[in-house]
Amino acid sequence: MLVTCYYDLYGTPDGFQKYLDLFKPLGLSGIPIVLFIDSVHANHFSMFPFTVKVIEMPLKEFELYQIAMRYDRDLPSTRNEAKDTKEFFALMNTKVECIKKAAEAFPFVTQWMWIDFGILKVVTYTERFITKLKELQSRPFTKMAFPGCWGFGRPFTVESINWRFCGGFFVMPTVHIERFYQHSKNVLTDFCTNSIYKLTWETNVWNLVEYFAEKDNINWYIADHNDTIVTNIDLIQS
Repeated sequence: MLVTCYYDLYGTPDGFQKYLDLFKPLGLSGIPIVLFIDSVHANHFSMFPFTVKVIEMPLKEFELYQIAMRYDRDLPSTRNEAKDTKEFFALMNTKVECIKKAAEAFPFVTQWMWIDFGILKVVTYTERFITKLKELQSRPFTKMAFPGCWGFGRPFTVESINWRFCGGFFVMPTVHIERFYQHSKNVLTDFCTNSIYKLTWETNVWNLVEYFAEKDNINWYIADHNDTIVTNIDLIQS
């Protein structure tokens, strides 16, 4: 089952329509999807079939978002100042919590797949991409599966994004959710409260979670921000 969310951080109506159009092929595909949104956008999703389970939840109710929004120091020096705001970093770090809440809402599901709401922006062959996602719905995973651009152990800094993980897609069996969530919460809290760190990208948080706690529970595969983020999953043995 897929999990995604849409929250408008920048207040641009044209931007919402653009992302809604990107989501349509995925939402109409018949793949089971849990979608977290703010109630202000709920009426826009009535067009989708019953396979899209909409959960209306204010962003401010997510625990990880709250932790990030309490951060009151400088943001990473290499960020895009227009896009990489505190709100953006806070939202990116809620991905794991979206999966956690989806699992609480649908306890019969044994594995979850995060996918960015606008993922099709980077996809070239949409039909093939969606076909692969459908195939993965019935493939059992025992470990988490994360695509990424960088090999293990690259130098780490909170000042710039670490592409050990792509961020836009990953697979998480239900048995790993609570543990990975708690590790992510602990690292994010340290980043936001310890003066030697900063609020930073979610991929940076996951990098440390993998390095110090979850390496044995993750199957990593090489990919980029294109179709391979999903199609290259065949490079691992799940």
